[in-house]
Amino acid sequence: MTTPLILPLFPLHTVLFPGGYLPLRIFETRYIDMVRLSLRESRPFGVVLIKQGEEVCATELDAAATAFYPVGTTAKIIDTDLSPDGMLHIDTQGGQRFRVTRSWVERDGLVQAEVHLLPDATVLEPTVGVDRLRDFLRRIMRDEASDSPGSPEDDQRMDDAAWVVYRLMERMPIKFEDRQRVLGAERLDLTVRHLSLMIAAFE
Repeated sequence: MTTPLILPLFPLHTVLFPGGYLPLRIFETRYIDMVRLSLRESRPFGVVLIKQGEEVCATELDAAATAFYPVGTTAKIIDTDLSPDGMLHIDTQGGQRFRVTRSWVERDGLVQAEVHLLPDATVLEPTVGVDRLRDFLRRIMRDEASDSPGSPEDDQRMDDAAWVVYRLMERMPIKFEDRQRVLGAERLDLTVRHLSLMIAAFE
């Protein structure tokens, strides 16, 4: 078991995968303070999928009543921008998966949690299954690049089967609950097979 960490949590109606990008608009005081601390101390915060409740909580009781899934992903702030209307925009990148062991709500409504970092998920599926996913993802990313050129790093990461799975989970029409199950999985072989069947239906 890894040494536990204390992380502020950002419960959202979305799933952040390792390596994924998540833009956020920040306007609640508790999250503005969280972002300031994260930037000042170069520390990530955690993103978790809401099971019950809302993203915007008017009171501490509302925050305490928000239920979320126990497996989330650390988020590192990679860019910030303050809009003319005073809204703070941040771009974040998913880091490492974690599991929440206990959580509590501060007086300002910010959720804090004790978490254990999880090892990287693995894929042992025969190469042919991953190759189909990799080829399909390349086609999607080529289409996306026609609007905005992609990073050369993207192609280098194609050798990482888990990275390929996560990028497809972000792009394909998959329910958040199913994305959450994949995020919590230690082995992604079954996901490779399911995605292969979905791709076959599209082709």
